[in-house]
Amino acid sequence: MRVAPRLILSAEEREVLLRWSRGRAVDPERARRSNIVLRAADGARNTEIARAVGVSRLTAARWRDRFMVARLRGVGDAGERAPRRETVPAEVVQSIVRATTSPSPRGARGWSTRSLGQRFHVSHMTVRRIWQAYDIAPVRYEPTPVRPDPSSPLIAADVAGLYLHPPDFAVAIVLNAQDQPNSLSGPRGPGGGESEPVARRQELGPASRLREVLRPLPPHARPWPSPERRGSGLLRFLGGIDRRVDPSTDVRVLVGGPTAETTPAIARWRVRHPNIRLESFPHTERWRVRALTELRQLVGAAPTTRRPGGPAERARAIAGLVGSFADEQRPFEWTASRLEIRSRAAADRLRYDLAVTGHPGFKSRARLPESMTGRSSAEVSERALARMVLRKSLRVHAGEHVTIESWTETLPAANAFVLESLLLGARPLLLYQDEPTYWAAAAEVRPEFLARLGEHRRAAMERTDVLVSFFGPSDRERVHAMPRPTMLKLGEYRDALYRAAARSGARAVQMAVGRASAASARMYGVELDRWKHELNAATLVDPAKLHAVGIALRRRLERGRELRITHPNGTDLRLYLKHRRPSLVDGIVPPASPKGDWNMVTLPAGVVNVALDEQQAEGVLRANVASSVGMSDTVGEVGGGRWTFAKGRLTRFTYEQGGEFFSPSYARAGAGRDRPGTLSIGLNPRIAMAPLLEDQGLGTVTLQIGRNDHAGGSTRSDWWAWLLLRDARAVLDGKILLDRGRLHP
Repeated sequence: MRVAPRLILSAEEREVLLRWSRGRAVDPERARRSNIVLRAADGARNTEIARAVGVSRLTAARWRDRFMVARLRGVGDAGERAPRRETVPAEVVQSIVRATTSPSPRGARGWSTRSLGQRFHVSHMTVRRIWQAYDIAPVRYEPTPVRPDPSSPLIAADVAGLYLHPPDFAVAIVLNAQDQPNSLSGPRGPGGGESEPVARRQELGPASRLREVLRPLPPHARPWPSPERRGSGLLRFLGGIDRRVDPSTDVRVLVGGPTAETTPAIARWRVRHPNIRLESFPHTERWRVRALTELRQLVGAAPTTRRPGGPAERARAIAGLVGSFADEQRPFEWTASRLEIRSRAAADRLRYDLAVTGHPGFKSRARLPESMTGRSSAEVSERALARMVLRKSLRVHAGEHVTIESWTETLPAANAFVLESLLLGARPLLLYQDEPTYWAAAAEVRPEFLARLGEHRRAAMERTDVLVSFFGPSDRERVHAMPRPTMLKLGEYRDALYRAAARSGARAVQMAVGRASAASARMYGVELDRWKHELNAATLVDPAKLHAVGIALRRRLERGRELRITHPNGTDLRLYLKHRRPSLVDGIVPPASPKGDWNMVTLPAGVVNVALDEQQAEGVLRANVASSVGMSDTVGEVGGGRWTFAKGRLTRFTYEQGGEFFSPSYARAGAGRDRPGTLSIGLNPRIAMAPLLEDQGLGTVTLQIGRNDHAGGSTRSDWWAWLLLRDARAVLDGKILLDRGRLHP
């Protein structure tokens, strides 16, 4: 017996579908479709849904499948259905177009809709629709011929849509004239199955370089839908592209698979939409090579801007998905509206859709090292973790007010903090945020409402003595996909909350274990159990021991002048210090200073930072530790970075992985981006692979360029980037500071 695929709804999707299902008076068809999806999500079969809703079994199955492909857009927008079949033959349409654009035997009057309708035996409204579709008008009598201006060559400027529904694939690329403000420069790729004018065709280099990152598609493990059903899905995608772009805008759609060559409906659609140019590739591997060529050239030719989320980042994201998509994954369909492209929100919605539907997203699925995939031992007791933090890091006393801020993933650990606070005689208060409710609010509530901090919560924070905040929400991939206005407003809420805690002088820690979730582990490419175990074990390191080692290291860095860092991988770099006082993060939270300085310590901890001499640096530093984030204004895995310095400036950089993230970020940075910033040395012996905490590993050297005024330096740039090196040798003023990663304080 055939079983329908399982359908899983997020909290915000269920909320929207419930609201639509109750709106029968407003849109009865949408209410019926919403009821079908809700019953399918509850586990009902298609026959049961058909009897309950009053539709056929095939209708219930069709709307279940459409929701799994396009999510809420596929159910809520009736216009996403396939375009109706045209009754006018294609030959008649072509004859009307030729007659309209040719001189009329009627003289200066020209053709009218009724005269053309009488000649070709169609209605005048049909002629009107053909004129509007082709954006043409009858030729009038001109006593003096007008010499047309030469048309500008069209080049790729943006990505408008993506259709991944094996065995059919398509990607839509918007074409702009070269002299327009939003156009791009550089060579474009050759045509596929349908040739373009010679003036618009330019040859590419060999595509063999791309084949090394492509893999042949696996054999089909399931029967594909009939050609008619496949054609309707591709027509629906093409119809969405046609509605979202201006009729005067040219779009190149690269179509891979058998449908574009065998379906007559696709051929008729091409005649009615001349501005959308279909290029067909019967073999999927050839389509993938061509699509990746187009997307990567678009990334390289896009102008660098200071605002993220532009065409280059969108094309890079789609290229990552196209290169990693496999037949066994669920179908995916995405189109960008004109408003989303203008507001730079298209890339955010693309990543959000990928996060909700469970597709891999922007990260390629490389094989992980054994150190990141090995099973950990039994998890550390949450009670032991709470005792270490409350007694050794925060030094909580009886009678103090302790506020614990928790999310869904960290509620068991937060409850352990409540119990240990009571054992110390303190007065705990647990603030709980349900993560599904948080995402529903981010999707439904106006952004300005999300930034409001209630007076009751502000009062609680202003009277607290100790704050324990678990990092959240845990789904970081979804956070980065959030629309920018919503993200900024939620950031304002967190800032207001922490300002209230700062006014009370509260001792505060943020628990990095809140980052460890299944979604974030998938995003960073690490194994979840290993990640959690490492964070807990690193937090249990006695902060008094980290303090003793860090004080000795800080004293030497404060007195030193010349530091040479070497490694067998080719690193040989000379840096210089200016007797600036290094900062020590050892996990011990100090009381609030009389000057009003307030800081939240992240646990686990263990690092010494010092601001470098910004005018002196000579040599090469080559990283041997990959980082999930390698710069301040974008997200992406980087590895194998190599920086070359001369006369205190970064003169050259290369990356084995992630150079496409660093280059545009470095290009849009301001003054001071090429200057040495800070040097960090890790102290924690339990940190090995935890994302965003790699610099705390024992003996890890981290060099940061750009901003360093937060550490006592003089560079006030709003941009910074870093490289990490382990097992290095460091000599300070002729005396060994590090030897193969071991400290010699």
